[in-house]
Amino acid sequence: MKRIGILGGSFDPIHFGHLLMAQSAAEALKLDIVFFVPAFCSPFKTHPVPDAAKRLFMVKEAIKGNTLFKVYDGELRRGQVSYTIDTLKELKIKYPDSKFYLLMGADNLRSFHRWREPQGILKLTNLVVLNRPGFDKKYPKRWPFVKINMPAVDISSSDIRQRLKSRKSIWYLTPKAVIRYIKRYRLYGFVK
Repeated sequence: MKRIGILGGSFDPIHFGHLLMAQSAAEALKLDIVFFVPAFCSPFKTHPVPDAAKRLFMVKEAIKGNTLFKVYDGELRRGQVSYTIDTLKELKIKYPDSKFYLLMGADNLRSFHRWREPQGILKLTNLVVLNRPGFDKKYPKRWPFVKINMPAVDISSSDIRQRLKSRKSIWYLTPKAVIRYIKRYRLYGFVK
């Protein structure tokens, strides 16, 4: 039985916090694979995001070299608002003899009740919560989950986007390949 971690998100852009989260969970849970699942369109995002192909490319570049990490592009192929429950059902069909672990930061646990079919998600996967600075003190007791500690890294995609708009450096926040891609396509208001 394979042990599969699932880390979904807009990855707008992907950064070292995402990668560290996936690696920490893989080590703690002895995962065989961690799927990075870029959302086509998150039901909770209000700002426009770069097109799916650009975000997918950045994820692929960021995870290169780590044999545990793979990309699952099912949500991008569906081309509509992305719901975790649909992705889990799809993965369950593709990997019927696997055990799934849905990885999320502590900040996402607070809004889990707003996700589509949270009880259905819990039937298909084990919820795994990784600490995030400012969110790891009090966890909602409503949902069963496994807590994993990881090094405190206070990086967010929104901070990266803001830094780019303010013409500040994003070195050491995301892999070099992602920075090169952002510069090449002038994403997030990047200006030479």
